[in-house]
Parts: sequence; structure tokens; C-alpha cells
Amino acid sequence: MAFQVAHSEIQQSNKLNIDEVLLDSTVLSTKEGLQMTGISPTPVGASRFLTADQEFSVLVSLWGDFAGSMYLNLSRAGAMHLGGAFLGEDFSEVNDDLMDCVAELGNMIAGRFKENLRETRFGIQTISLPAVIVGANYNLYHTRGIVTASVTFEIEDMPMFMMKDRFFSCSISLMQR
Repeated sequence: MAFQVAHSEIQQSNKLNIDEVLLDSTVLSTKEGLQMTGISPTPVGASRFLTADQEFSVLVSLWGDFAGSMYLNLSRAGAMHLGGAFLGEDFSEVNDDLMDCVAELGNMIAGRFKENLRETRFGIQTISLPAVIVGANYNLYHTRGIVTASVTFEIEDMPMFMMKDRFFSCSISLMQR
């Protein structure tokens, strides 16, 4: 995978033993998936552990040589900001259009994961429909044998007084079939 900018932004040293292919794919797929919003989020951290501390999550299952899931976790304000940028309108409340938009953003990121991982050892070939989960502060635990990568991004064009809302994460967890 020819991706070096975000890789160098995050990985000065990979002491957490994060799979480099998944790390690179998480950064690249998220940035590519959000291109239609006109926003290019900045990767600011990475982990092997998945947490969902924001209110909205999009879950998309992935199947191929490996099977697993992609998670997008963002705040209410982050969802309204990205959704507004994607649809070209301002959201002042959570409604069906915003939920559909958040699901579609997750779907676009998962589609990029599928393409970016297709020719790797992970061989993702199919994705599911997106599901939106409403609720915060949960952790995702996986059994041994599952490889994960979770990247935290910052939406720098959101106001500074919304500091917590400027951050969202995108994660992937896969296990060989």
C-alpha cells in the first residue's frame, strides 16, 4: 500500500505492535472515505484497543480471507459537522437525515477499507450494510487472534471551544477465517 504521509504522522515508533497494514489502511480509508465532505481529518493517535467514548458509532462488518468489523465513533457535534459538510446543509438537531448521513459516511469509509485491503493478506471482499449505534462510553473486547488498529483523528476546522467534539476515531478488527 503506497501510503506514507499519515504513516509518518503517527508512527514515529510502533511500540504498541499495531499491524502496519491495518494502521496505514485505517488512516488512508478514513481520509478517502471522508473526501466528499471536503474535510481532511488529521490523525493524532493510534492504539490496538477500541473504545467508544463518543455518542454515535457506525458499525460495518467486513468479510474475506479475514472477517471482522470497522467502527467509526464520533460525537453529536462531530456528526452534525461532518454530515453538514457532506450534504451541504446545517444540522441543528439529530434527525433521520443526519442518522442516514452518518451511516453513509461509515459505509464510504468501509468501502475504502475493502478496496485498500483487497490485495493485502487480509483480502477483504465484502462489506455489510452500516448500523448506527447511539450511546457512549463502551469498550470493545476481542478474543485472542484478532488484529486491531484504532486511529484518533482531529477535525481541525471545528471551533476550539468544541475541543472534545473535534476528535473521532476509526477502528478495524479482523480475524483470519
